[in-house]
Amino acid sequence: MSRLNKKILREIRLNKMQFFNIFIMVFLGVFVFAGVHAYMDGMKISGDKYYESNNLQDIWLSGENFTDEDLKNVKEISNVKNAERILNIRTELENYKDVSLDTNFIETNEISKMYIVDGEEFSKDKKGVWLDSYLAKNLDLKVGDEITFKYKDYEMKEKILGLITVPDHIYSVKDESTIFPTHKDFGFIYLSVNEFPIQDYMIYNQIIVDIDDTDKIDETKRNIENNIKSAIAVTDRNASSSYQSYNSEIEEGETYSKVFTFLFLFIAILSVVTTMNRFVKRQRTQIGTLKALGFKNRKIIKHYVSYGFYVSLLASILGLILGKYVLGTFFLNMEAQYFEIPVYNTILISSVYILAIIVVVLITIVTYLSCRGILKESAVEALRTEIPKVKNTKFDLTTKGIFKKSSISTRWNLRDIGRNKSRSIMAVVGIIGCTMLLVCAFGMLDTMNSYLDWEFNKISNFEYKLSLSNNYTNEQLEKLTDKYGKSTSETLGIEIKNGDKKEANTLVVNDAKDYLKYTNHNREYMDLKDDGIYITEKLSEKYNLNIGDTISWHIFGDNTWYTCKIVGLNRDPQNQNLNMTRKYYETLGLTYRADSLYTDENLSETKSLDGVDIIQSKANLQEGMESMLDTMKTMITILIVVSAILGFVIIYNLGILSFTEKQYQFATLKVLGFKNQQIKKIFIKQNLWLSIIGIVLGLPLGFIMVDYIFKSALGENYDFSASIKPLSYLLAVGGSLIVAIFVNKVLSRKVKTIDMVTSLKGNE
Repeated sequence: MSRLNKKILREIRLNKMQFFNIFIMVFLGVFVFAGVHAYMDGMKISGDKYYESNNLQDIWLSGENFTDEDLKNVKEISNVKNAERILNIRTELENYKDVSLDTNFIETNEISKMYIVDGEEFSKDKKGVWLDSYLAKNLDLKVGDEITFKYKDYEMKEKILGLITVPDHIYSVKDESTIFPTHKDFGFIYLSVNEFPIQDYMIYNQIIVDIDDTDKIDETKRNIENNIKSAIAVTDRNASSSYQSYNSEIEEGETYSKVFTFLFLFIAILSVVTTMNRFVKRQRTQIGTLKALGFKNRKIIKHYVSYGFYVSLLASILGLILGKYVLGTFFLNMEAQYFEIPVYNTILISSVYILAIIVVVLITIVTYLSCRGILKESAVEALRTEIPKVKNTKFDLTTKGIFKKSSISTRWNLRDIGRNKSRSIMAVVGIIGCTMLLVCAFGMLDTMNSYLDWEFNKISNFEYKLSLSNNYTNEQLEKLTDKYGKSTSETLGIEIKNGDKKEANTLVVNDAKDYLKYTNHNREYMDLKDDGIYITEKLSEKYNLNIGDTISWHIFGDNTWYTCKIVGLNRDPQNQNLNMTRKYYETLGLTYRADSLYTDENLSETKSLDGVDIIQSKANLQEGMESMLDTMKTMITILIVVSAILGFVIIYNLGILSFTEKQYQFATLKVLGFKNQQIKKIFIKQNLWLSIIGIVLGLPLGFIMVDYIFKSALGENYDFSASIKPLSYLLAVGGSLIVAIFVNKVLSRKVKTIDMVTSLKGNE
C-alpha cells in the first residue's frame, strides 16, 4: 500500500465523524430522490405496460340500447380498429352487508382484456363469473366458490371461474361521492352475455372502442357522434375516472418528488460541498509538506479528490439501491392498496442515475478546486496557516451603539460569524431545511384534516345519501320523500363549450338547500339564487370566466345547447362543476328528475328501499379518506424521521467544523483566564442565534411549500390550499430547536478537552 493510501485511511480514521456525516448526507439525499422516483416511475411504467398489453379502450360510448347495427356502424367508422358491446348494471352481492358490484355482461374480451390472477380464461360459452381479485381477497372468496347477486327482482347464482383485474377498473369507487376505494364494499364482475337472465330483452348500454391512431381521437369521436344517434355520450380516456385518477396520482407524486427531493438534495449537497472545502483547506500545511517533499501537483490533487469521490460514490450507490428496493417498494405497496395493477415494480429511470452521478461529480469538482487553489501557492506559503481576509472596518458595528455595551461573548460571536460567512450561512440553511420539512410534514396532515372538515361537515350537511334507481316510479319517490324529506338533487353529465373546445363535466341541480351546501372563497356559506348558473372558482379560472359572463352547455343525449349567465362563484374542495337551483333549471324548459335524496334519518339497519340503488352514510363516505390519511400518516412519519436525521447530521457536521476552526480562539480564551463554562456559552450562543434565524425563515417557507404542493400536485377536481395549525408550527420549532440544542450540548463538552499547547502551537 502506497504512503498516500495509508494517509487516506489515517485521515478518514482521524476525521471519521465528518466523513460519516458526508456519507449520510449524500446517502439520504440520493435515497429519498431515488425512492420517490422509483415508486412514481414504477407506477407510470407499470400502468402504461398494463394498458398496452391488455388493450385499454380509447373511446367509451354510453347509451340506452346499442343494436347490432350500431356496433357494425361503429366498426366501419374510419380509424376504428375494433369495438365491443357491454351491458353494464349495478347489482348487490347477497350474504354480504352493503356490497355492490359493477356487473358487466360481455360478448367478447378483445378490448380491455382481463388479467387472470387465478382461474380460467374468459369464454363466451363458459357459465360462471370472473370476480375482482381485490374484492375477493377482502371477502375471502376463491375460485370455485359460488356467489349470489341481485338485480331488481332477479337473483343470479354463479360459480367463480376466475379472479381478475381489468385495465378500465384500475381505480373504481362506489359512486362519485366516494374518494378512495376500500375494496371491501364495492368491486366488479364480468360474465358472458349468455348468463343474463332475460335473453329476450337484451340491452347493451355501452360500446368500448379501440382505435388505430390516437392522434385522430377527436376526429374519431366527432364521427361517432355524427353517425351513432343512439349514443348519449362519447368520451375518451381523459373522461374516465379510473384512467384520470391513476394518472392524477402519478402527477401528484411527481410534484411531491420535485419538491422534497430538491430540498433534500440541495441541503445535503450544499453541506457536503462546504465540508469538503473546509476539510481540504485545513489540510493546507500537509499539502505544503507534500509539495516540499517533491510530490507532483497532479498526484496531490488525485489524492485529495479521492476523499470526496469515493465517499460520495459509495453513498450514492447505496442510496440508489436502498431507495429503489426499500423506500420505493414501501411507497409503491401502499399505493397498490388503492390501484388494481396486477404487476408493478419499482423502476429507476436514467435521470435518477444521472443525478446521482452529478452529485458525485459536483463534490469531486469542489474538492479539486479547493485543492488547486492551495497548490497555486508555493510550498513555503502553503506551510503557513491561512490568515482570514477580513477588513477591520467590517466589525465597526461591534464597537458602536448597543453593541458597545454588549458582552464580550456577543461581540466575539458577531465577529466570528462575519469571518466565517459560508459556514454560518450553511448552518442557517441546514436549520431552514429541517424546519421546512417538519412544517411540511405536520402541515400536510393539518391540511387534509381541514379538507375533511370542509367537505364532510360544511358542504355535506346530511347523514345519509340515497342514490335513486334510474327507473324509479313516481309512487316510489313519493313514498321516499314523505318518509325521509324532499331534499333531492340531480347530477347530469354535460358537455361545456369553451371556445372551439368541448369538455365533459357535470351539472348539479340542487333542490336540497339545507343538506347540500355551498361555500364561497373564504369557506363561508352562500345560497344559490334562481336567476342563473354557478361555477366553481377553479373552473372559472380554467375557462377565464367571471360573474356576468355566459357559459354554453348541453346534456349528453340531448343536442340542445343552453347559454346561461354566471351569477356566482362557489368554492368546492373536490368537485369542479356547474350548479343551479331546481327552479332555474325548470325555467330553461327542462324536466327535473331527482337521482339523490338526502336525509338525517338513521338508516343503519335498513338494507334496501324500493326505488333506491345505494344507501350510503356520510360516515362510510369518509372511510376511504381516513384510510388514505392513515397511509399519509405513515409517509409523514418517514418524512419526519428522515428530516430529523438529515437536520441532525447537517447541524452536527457544521458544529464539528465550527468547533475545529475555533479551537485556536478557544485555547487563547483559556490562556486569558476564561472558564470552560464561559467558553461553552460563547459556542452555544452563536449556534442558537443561527438556529433561531433558520427557524424564523423556515416557518413561512414551510407554509409556502405545503401550499405549493396542494395547489400544484392535486388533480383538476381538487381545490384547497395549505391550512396549518399553530400547534404544528410549535412542533416544527420545537423539533428544530431540540436538534440544535442537543447537538450544541454534545459538542460544547469538547471545550474541556482542548489541549491549549497543541492548539496554539499548531498555528505557528
